[in-house]
Amino acid sequence: MRANERMSSTASASLEVAGRSASTCPGRSGRSVVAWLGILVLTACQGAIGGPVDDDPRDPVDPTDPIDADAPIRESVGGAELDDARRVRRLTADQIARSLEVATGQSWRDYDRFAGALGKPDLAEVTDEGLSVSVAFAKLVEDGARATCDAAVNADVDRPAAERVILRHAGPGDASFESHVENLRYLLLRFWAVEVTEPTDERLVPWLGLLSAPRRDGEDLTNADRLARWKAVCVGLSTHPDFLTY
Repeated sequence: MRANERMSSTASASLEVAGRSASTCPGRSGRSVVAWLGILVLTACQGAIGGPVDDDPRDPVDPTDPIDADAPIRESVGGAELDDARRVRRLTADQIARSLEVATGQSWRDYDRFAGALGKPDLAEVTDEGLSVSVAFAKLVEDGARATCDAAVNADVDRPAAERVILRHAGPGDASFESHVENLRYLLLRFWAVEVTEPTDERLVPWLGLLSAPRRDGEDLTNADRLARWKAVCVGLSTHPDFLTY
């Protein structure tokens, strides 16, 4: 081993120097030199006594060294393969339009114009459904959500509570915390199929904050302000991944 060879050569040189020192240093100094000689001899023999010592890890690997055929082969680690049933999928263009209609009670009037951009094949030049998520996709989905949510909230204003789609438990002028919580619980179940049982559920917090935030000019919230915020809640629920994926 290279490490043993270096150690042996160092020990030999030290022995030679120590021998010359012993001949010129009688008495107590001579005994100290003898003791050091014993330590150096043991150090030089340590490799032989304790068994072979591995090569210095800093030494370069010799490409001619034989490969141990019995050594276990470590398999390379690749990406996890998930079956199709476990993958998160984006809704198709038709599914998005239909989901908006079911959730808001309003159809997206401009859907046919943008269906191709959302990935719907024309079956003439394109036959595969496009399911990619892009900036254009997000923009078009938000446009559809704004159109349907705006129409849904406006329609709810003139309906009795039992027939309202978005404002089922909170009327246009209702500003109470309890009505906001009850209506948000209803909307999360309607849009996301998520049942919230506690009014302190953290999933309600951002929506409650949106509904109760003060105006920038410091004035009191008007009914028009509250309707605009319920429209924003509707758009937020409609563009959330929980609504657009399965």
